[in-house]
Amino acid sequence: MKTSPDGSGNPEAPPPPVTGIFFAYALLGAILSFSFGRDPSGPHLPEADVFMKEVAPTTVVICLFLVSYSLLDVMHVGIVKAGYGLSRKPYPAVASNPPHEVYLAQRVQTNQVEQLPGYLVGSIGFTMLVNAKVGALLALVWAILRRMYAVTYRASVGKPIGDSGITKYTIPAYFVLNSLLMGTVVQCMRILWQS
Repeated sequence: MKTSPDGSGNPEAPPPPVTGIFFAYALLGAILSFSFGRDPSGPHLPEADVFMKEVAPTTVVICLFLVSYSLLDVMHVGIVKAGYGLSRKPYPAVASNPPHEVYLAQRVQTNQVEQLPGYLVGSIGFTMLVNAKVGALLALVWAILRRMYAVTYRASVGKPIGDSGITKYTIPAYFVLNSLLMGTVVQCMRILWQS
């Protein structure tokens, strides 16, 4: 086991093997698909009116998360930068060594962007192909976890990342997100198998 880069001598646990994590996600996705998924041999999508009502809750959750991202993450970066007077400094000076609060605000905003493609594909795909109610619920859980991550990370000024407390939100969010994605994959495989 390696010691921490901060020189404290506290050992850092290595992350679990990627293959193990993948199989955990696949298992969760299979459980969701087989437990809650539409019958792969039947009609894959309901009538248009029913379909719109099924997709609406997930769409509301996604839209509200995106608005919260814009208001609470993107705008927060500008507010924090302005608070440090960084809008009047040349860019290289700002980028090379920003205050910790600015750095954290930028990391939160960037990390939310990194998570969005999977969230959008997983939430919409799962809602359309597997189960709309479960898809909306999981999309909401993910959005709440990501909001909690953002608040916690931004509040960790002066702390090492290991002491920030973000893992209690990021790890469950990864499991929710990848369960949505793998549930969609398993459901698609079931549909293709029936063809």
